[in-house]
Amino acid sequence: MKKLTLEMAKRALKASERWAREIAGYPCSIAVVNKAGAVIAVHRMDGAAAMTTDIAIEKAWSVVMFKIPTLMLARWIDPRNVGKQLGDHALGMLTKGKGRLTCIAGGIPITDDYGEVIGAIGCSGVPTAVGDISDTSVSQAGWSALYG
Repeated sequence: MKKLTLEMAKRALKASERWAREIAGYPCSIAVVNKAGAVIAVHRMDGAAAMTTDIAIEKAWSVVMFKIPTLMLARWIDPRNVGKQLGDHALGMLTKGKGRLTCIAGGIPITDDYGEVIGAIGCSGVPTAVGDISDTSVSQAGWSALYG
């Protein structure tokens, strides 16, 4: 895989939606972006809150900008993760990216055959604290459809 295509994005959205509906049981929004953060495809399931669409897009965008899952971004900005000096975390990043940076789990990178990030998938809509079901697991279902 060298780049993400619309066909690939549709395949990822279909797999993510099926997971969200049949396994998670929550309506979600799912977005796929290219390596520049531009939206290739986005889908808001019936019943998903309107704001979940923007959040899914911003999760995917944040992944390609930093080339790490949003779960890692969330840990990165956590003020409890201080180093030797006070403020030795990235909490200040929250005001960067013109408000687009989203450090909420649910966005994961899509890589090519050489491990380079060529895009990302993001999901929003699964409430927190529902066990192993999460926005990340919905995104992972779409991610898996690209590599199967």
